[in-house]
Order: sequence, then C-alpha cells, then structure tokens
Amino acid sequence: MTHPPDLVIEATTAAADLLALPEVGQRWDEPSALEGMTVGALSAHLVRAAGAVIAYLDRTDPAAQPETPDDLLTPITYFHAAIDSPIHEQIKDVSANESEIGPEAMAAKCRDLVATMQERFAAEPADRLVGALGGRLLTLDDFCRTRLIEVLMHVDDLAASIDVPTPETDPEGRAIVIDIVMGIARHLKGDWAVIHALARAERSDADGVFPVF
Repeated sequence: MTHPPDLVIEATTAAADLLALPEVGQRWDEPSALEGMTVGALSAHLVRAAGAVIAYLDRTDPAAQPETPDDLLTPITYFHAAIDSPIHEQIKDVSANESEIGPEAMAAKCRDLVATMQERFAAEPADRLVGALGGRLLTLDDFCRTRLIEVLMHVDDLAASIDVPTPETDPEGRAIVIDIVMGIARHLKGDWAVIHALARAERSDADGVFPVF
C-alpha cells in the first residue's frame, strides 16, 4: 500500500510533466476546461493546491494536538468546511494573478515543489498533524488525501484543456479520490440517494447528488 504523501509526490510530478508540455504555453491565455479560468490560471491553481501541504506544514506547530480526538478533521469534513470558506470565492483572482509568471516558470515552480515534498515528507513523523481552515487539524496523511483530489482532478482538467490524454498515475491515488468524493456525497445527500444515483436511475435524482463540489 502506497502512503498518501508518496502518492501526492507522484501526482505533483505528473503535474510538472504536464505543465512542461508546449501545448500549455501555447494556450496559456485561452479558456480552460474550468469556467472562468484560463489555462494559465488553472495551472497556477494546480500548483498552489499541491503546495498547500508544505505551506500548512510550515504554519503548524509540530507539537499541535487536538483537544479531543473528535476535533480532528477528516478529508470529508475538510471539504465540507472548505466549500463555505471565504477563500473559495477568491481562487479565480488569485490564480489569474499567480499565472503572470508564465508557463516555463510555473513548470519550474512545480518541479521545485516536488523536490521540497520529497525532502520534507521524509523528515516528518508518522503522527504529524497539519492545521487548516482556521487552524483545525488533520493528520498529514489525511491532508495529503485532500491534495490528491485537488492535484489529480486539476491534472485531468488541464489535460482536457489542452487536448492531451490525462497522465497515468498510481491507481491507489484515484481510488482515494473516488472514496472521498463518494464520502462527501454520502455526507451531503445520504446513502440511498447515492445508491440510487449509481444503481437505480429510475429512482434517482442524480443531478441532485453529483457533482458534490
């Protein structure tokens, strides 16, 4: 079984390879597959999303502990809280501004991030916690699971934006994405709504279940 930090490193490496393709630079200022974002802005958002794990590690006291075990966020409760976060509305503007460094610098930034992840994750203890969303805590593994959703989905978005195949990555990473997305749907809509959406179309309001974010 591959650990989530290693899966994030692999996914971010795939992102760096994708960002280095000439098609990304050629379409930098064109609309991406995500409404309201250019290819450049999507690229910047992808790198920022991956880099959040290092940024939040830097901000979190290594000795930080939750008051009770129930105070720990899970990937599912993290995304449920993140949807209502004020930063959600600022993402497009921030991404557009950060894309101004251009495609070559963005690809290099992503490569540097991979190297930082490799060094940093190797030095972190297994029980390391990360503070996010107002300082609420997740385990490092769980925060890396949230990064897998961001990185792998936006790698797919970027590939679609420049008309190339989505890069192949470890299927364990994709399984984590599916597991969390399904968990969010169950949390928001209930088990039977999800079951009907997947297996009983005649009794389903699938549009009311998916997408979950």
